[in-house]
Amino acid sequence: MRILVVASTLPAGQRLKVALGHEGLMVDTVALDEDPGAVAAQTGPYDAILIEAAGLTPGVIGGIRAVARQRLGVPTVVLVAAATPESEAEALDAGADDVLMAPMAITTLVVRLRALQRRMLGHLSAWITIGNTTLDQANLALTVDGRDVRITRREFDVLEMLFLRRGSLVTKADFLQRLYGSDEGPDSRTLDVFICKVRRKLAAAGAAEFIRTAWGRGYMAEEPPPAAIAAARARFAEGHLRRPNRLTSPAKAWAEAA
Repeated sequence: MRILVVASTLPAGQRLKVALGHEGLMVDTVALDEDPGAVAAQTGPYDAILIEAAGLTPGVIGGIRAVARQRLGVPTVVLVAAATPESEAEALDAGADDVLMAPMAITTLVVRLRALQRRMLGHLSAWITIGNTTLDQANLALTVDGRDVRITRREFDVLEMLFLRRGSLVTKADFLQRLYGSDEGPDSRTLDVFICKVRRKLAAAGAAEFIRTAWGRGYMAEEPPPAAIAAARARFAEGHLRRPNRLTSPAKAWAEAA
């Protein structure tokens, strides 16, 4: 999950960046007076915007409006130390999706950010199922027909992007931006190798194939037909697993370490 923190002060923004980073989130920061809406549009995509401030001042309300004008399609959350019912209503009317009171446990903040993002993308529960595979956002876990599948945090992040956007194309650029932000990460070919590795793990666990390739563009998660689910279960029961091609490229080492 990639977050843009709009901070009232540089130290406050850095503290949130470090705390959210420890929870596995990719975080960029921008000052409240630097036109956060324009920055979000230019440096995104983001999964949520988090605005931090002591109170709901006119400057904060202006920042909320600046983000809302960009129509980014992601939740905007405001974290403040104090607010009146009137100022909270003004923030919500300006475009905020939620107003939270600080201090707040960072784990609770992350859960709320994930829940808002999930609901905005049409999912009510933290458990999202495609075919016979279930992604568990609450526990950062993956199961196939109830069996746990061992995956790395990077693999979970990739699958989460696909599960949340089921039926929609996730471009290679979106993948890399959400995984690495503005930092220099691997190229798109390495992403292809990584997806191949994830597919192999899923196939070995008895999952029906649900990751579709849009050649040269990106990937999409689609609901497999019942016959494909039944065939995957039968192969697993018989021990005849369908495995995609083996990984071959200089990027294999990165994919295996991710």
